[in-house]
Amino acid sequence: MFLGFDDVYSFIGFITSILYNLIPLAFIYQLKSGVLKNERISIIGLLSLYCNCFLYFFVSVFQYVRKDQSVNPMDFCNLIGAYLGFVYLILYIYYVYCKEDRKKARISIISLIVSSIAFFFLVAFTIGEENNFWSYFFKYLGVIFNILQNLPLGFNIIYLLKNKISEKYTLFGAFFGLLNTVTWFIWAFQAVFLDKNNNDKPYQSLVANLIAICINITQFFLFFKYRKEEDDDTGTNLENNLTPSNNENINNGLINTNNASAGQNEKTEESDIIDEFM
Repeated sequence: MFLGFDDVYSFIGFITSILYNLIPLAFIYQLKSGVLKNERISIIGLLSLYCNCFLYFFVSVFQYVRKDQSVNPMDFCNLIGAYLGFVYLILYIYYVYCKEDRKKARISIISLIVSSIAFFFLVAFTIGEENNFWSYFFKYLGVIFNILQNLPLGFNIIYLLKNKISEKYTLFGAFFGLLNTVTWFIWAFQAVFLDKNNNDKPYQSLVANLIAICINITQFFLFFKYRKEEDDDTGTNLENNLTPSNNENINNGLINTNNASAGQNEKTEESDIIDEFM
């Protein structure tokens, strides 16, 4: 036992999950401020965060209830995630749809509430004391959401890939997502291979977090790749604009000064990437 948790890995996983669940606050703030363009945003990551935490918490809770056991403290990170995920979805719907299409916003919110209640009762009446079909169904359904929640939270990954856009706000989710998934991968690894007393091996968590680790690392790779391409394009365009034609007489000293200033600005912009992220 470690501070009421099964082991230190469970405690660290609890903390990193909470940190990751708080990341969408930055996205919601940027959305509220009008910084983000609608074509760059997506509800998939936020919805997956909510569904993942909702399913895993209530499946675990009803299994504990059937066995007349107390809830594992580690599972409360999913309760917090489910609550925050619900709030994020409401705010997303409000800022994206409410001002332009109130009817669509109301239908979306009502659908979210009705679906949540329906799933709650479905889980409550199907989960047994021992693992059954529904237990495995919900756990493996949760794996899908567990992976998808590591897409850029709130961002349209297809749009970013298609247009080769380096969206700096995705780094917040990628950093804390990587921290969270690595922690849970270690927890799942030791539960599967090192804990001989654990009969319920979390293979699904092992696989899901391994895939999620790759997704988060890929986000870092794509960001710096696209940012470098954007900087190269900017430098090329600037150089072309400064190249004199045969019919133009441009002072050589002015050209050299402009080139030096442009190079300095490029270096300053590149050095600001990490500062902006931190």
